[in-house]
Amino acid sequence: MRGRGRLAGERRVEVEAADGSKRTLSATRAVILATGSVPVVPPIDGLRDIRTWDNRDVTSAKHVPDRLVVLGGGAVGVEMAQAWRRLGSREVTVVEAAERLVPNEEAFAGEQLATAFAAEGIAVITGTKLIAAHRDADDAPVTATLEDGRTIAADEILVAVGRRPNTADLGLDTVGLEPGRAVPVDDTLSVPAVPGAWLYAIGDVNGRALFTHMGKYHARVAVDAVIGRQVSDLADRGMVPRVTFTDPQVASVGLTEAQARDQGIDARVVRVGLEQTAGAAIAGEGVTGTAQLVVDESRQVIVGATFTGPDIDGILHSATVAIVGEVPMDRLRHAVAAFPTLSEVWLELGLAYHAERASSDPYTQGASS
Repeated sequence: MRGRGRLAGERRVEVEAADGSKRTLSATRAVILATGSVPVVPPIDGLRDIRTWDNRDVTSAKHVPDRLVVLGGGAVGVEMAQAWRRLGSREVTVVEAAERLVPNEEAFAGEQLATAFAAEGIAVITGTKLIAAHRDADDAPVTATLEDGRTIAADEILVAVGRRPNTADLGLDTVGLEPGRAVPVDDTLSVPAVPGAWLYAIGDVNGRALFTHMGKYHARVAVDAVIGRQVSDLADRGMVPRVTFTDPQVASVGLTEAQARDQGIDARVVRVGLEQTAGAAIAGEGVTGTAQLVVDESRQVIVGATFTGPDIDGILHSATVAIVGEVPMDRLRHAVAAFPTLSEVWLELGLAYHAERASSDPYTQGASS
């Protein structure tokens, strides 16, 4: 049915059509919430009062702004900053409150993006907050004021500081849940706070992992659970893949080094350059990038991987498979990559890991001496 749906009590959904007519549906088995998320607008003076761009506006705009300010240096912010610079924006400025771009990724990824942006003429301001935004009229330029007193003039401002679950007007209160918040679920994607195991929430709305591919995964788990299969959402437990589609790309899965150490994991980090592979030379002159693994030494399995470079997303899934499958490093060294491809970086990572492990082993050191 096409219309606006809201919960209306146990197993009931009210649907309001465009003409204002309403119809109430009753579910015999389950209701699945899949309403996604909406952009966050931070409490910055004047920001809610002026015309801004969100992720939908910036990807459907019909004109190229001469000057663009991007608030937020996460995935959406950096992707769109580079896209519009290449589409013809004369001035693009990214403002990120954290100390680096893509702050949820490894530090080297943000540093490499900043270097690439500088080469393209994209200004990056980190470690500084935006405190005010103003337009004299709806079609007038925007003036953005930073906490250090600097101002930036632009024609458009993209607000890309994150997203929140779209639950403000779903009728959650009719089943005892709090509107405006993520819907808490168990590993079958069922909502345990609602008796009867009839309500499920998948994708961004449950707040677990706000990515389209995770919503698709959640859908498979939830539908299997609804029809009675024994299933469990495992991917959210430190196995979520993500790609920032910039140049260079940032592709990662699982935990960063900091996250692993925060969880008390005895982490060993190995890092190599893409230029160590023949595949990089074939990809183009001067192709560079970085590949890093975070290994749980107690189990000798990978818990995190990050790759940077051109079109590097192509080798991400191999890291995801290694993490989900808990493939030991000693076994992984026998997974031979074809020559000459970028996937040969796995050979270099394996060699680096075993070399570092040997160098830190006192028995090995004693034998070699």
